[in-house]
Amino acid sequence: MAYIALVRLHELYDGYRQLVRLGGRELLLLQEQGRVYLLANQCPHRQAPLSRASVAGDLLRCPAHGIEFSLGSGRALNAPDCPGLTFYPLVYEGNTLGIEQP
Repeated sequence: MAYIALVRLHELYDGYRQLVRLGGRELLLLQEQGRVYLLANQCPHRQAPLSRASVAGDLLRCPAHGIEFSLGSGRALNAPDCPGLTFYPLVYEGNTLGIEQP
C-alpha cells in the first residue's frame, strides 16, 4: 500500500474543506469540531456534490435537498430511506494526514 498525503496537520482548522480526487473518485476532506473526515463528495440520495453542504456541529446538510446526515455515524437523520454517507479511513503519518492506496 502507498501512503498519499492530503494535508499538513498545521493547515487544518474547524471549517476546513478540500476536494480530493483519488482513483477516479471525488472525495471531500473536512474538519469540524476538531474531527477530520474524508467522505465521498456526493449525497447518497441523488449524488449532489457535498462540497457546499452546510455543517452545524455533527450535522452535514445536503445543499440540494436538505437531507441531514450525522458526521458521527453517516446516517441520514431526516430521510430514513436514504443510504448513509461513505467515509474513507484517514492515516496520520508524521505531520501529515492522508490515505493508504492499494
